[in-house]
Amino acid sequence: MDNQILAILIVVVQIYCIAFFTNILASRIFSLQFLLVFGLFLATIGTILFVTIGYFALVFILLSLVVALKVKGKSFFIALITPLTTILLLVIISYCIDVFTVSLLHMDTALSENGIAFNMIYFVALIFLAYSASVILEHLFRTKIYKRINRANSIMLIVVLLVIVVTMYVFIYIESLYDFPIAIIRFNGILFATFFIQLLIITLIITRINKNLMEANKKRIQSEQLKRYITSIETISMDMSQFKHDYINILSSLHGYIEQGDTLQLKTYFKNTITPLKTNLTNNQNQLATLQKIDNLTFRATLNTLFTKAKQKRIDLHLEITDHFQMTDEQCTTIENQLAELINQHQNTKLKLNLTPSGIERMSSE
Repeated sequence: MDNQILAILIVVVQIYCIAFFTNILASRIFSLQFLLVFGLFLATIGTILFVTIGYFALVFILLSLVVALKVKGKSFFIALITPLTTILLLVIISYCIDVFTVSLLHMDTALSENGIAFNMIYFVALIFLAYSASVILEHLFRTKIYKRINRANSIMLIVVLLVIVVTMYVFIYIESLYDFPIAIIRFNGILFATFFIQLLIITLIITRINKNLMEANKKRIQSEQLKRYITSIETISMDMSQFKHDYINILSSLHGYIEQGDTLQLKTYFKNTITPLKTNLTNNQNQLATLQKIDNLTFRATLNTLFTKAKQKRIDLHLEITDHFQMTDEQCTTIENQLAELINQHQNTKLKLNLTPSGIERMSSE
């Protein structure tokens, strides 16, 4: 009876481990209170299923975690890969410990036969190693490469991981049919470690491919932005050349109105022609002066595109930059998003903004 109770406790602890380490890999999206309640639900149903249908109970635990992560807003890739990775880690670490305890300490292959003290030490070691591995992998999942992994690569990685986990449990099931002999435990331990190394190699290859795709896409976007930037600069240059071309005509018109003494026509001409032209030239000069203070050509091109968008919405946009400064890609993205949001929120207005490495500060708006 004591062994049966201990066996049930072992299953409950393992299910809680799956839930907790999945949460770590998913950037701790679940609160502790939710994990305790959700873990109790998984442990209750999972233990009943484990007693009745064996290792197929993992299907229920896996699907429950996937649904919970999707409800919390995680992508399908993260929702599926984090519990699968957790199960893989726990199995490999468990077998490493099993090979050590069975081969060197000559402990029983059934955990429930080794007593409470041994199982406490066993699970402390398991939790420590699994926690350390989960923290390392969690940092990997938070990188841009995994956040922006394309659909084909994500499906390939999920399929590989799923095949490995299923294959491992097929071998574990075969092992259970022979009452977990030491020879098969050692063989499976080596086999599972080989699976893990193969998975690491496949992951590195997929990561490299995805990184190259991201770099190629980034270069394509930069090229398009630079083309728009060059086109816009050419437009500004043409506007200034046009002003020089029309300069004599403007002076002639002003001279004619002055000679005629037509003050009303002179004011109207000045208001409809000179003032807008002056404003346009001043804005072009300010825009060029602002862009010249930015060393990042890609960011300069993006800002120029936003200037054009502001003009289309009749926004008189002034960006104040005190001096040249270097910015990281993350800082550039933050400023681009802030400026784009401000332009989307306004129309037929005047915006005066101060541009700093930390972001955009609004100085005034009319």
